[in-house]
Amino acid sequence: MSITELWLDHSQSRFPKGYGGNDVNGVSVTSVDTYATGCIGSYIGHERKSIDLERYQVLQKCKSELEEVLPYVDGEAFIYFGRLHEMCSAIITEASIA
Repeated sequence: MSITELWLDHSQSRFPKGYGGNDVNGVSVTSVDTYATGCIGSYIGHERKSIDLERYQVLQKCKSELEEVLPYVDGEAFIYFGRLHEMCSAIITEASIA
């Protein structure tokens, strides 16, 4: 799936029930979701597929934090946070830093 397709799926899904305001393995999943989706949305809206250094670094941190979360979630939460991780990883790989 492309980043845009993943983003559309993600935008239509709900934050996993029972995880709002909670930490998973020491990571605030609400904060990771907020920061990652903000950066991803900015990237998707940018036609040249570039991202500024600050957002790039935020995505790197979110990717690392999601790697700490994924082994501790399952079901819908695993799908939701896994998709978020996939988008962070893809953008880190393909984006040019503006």
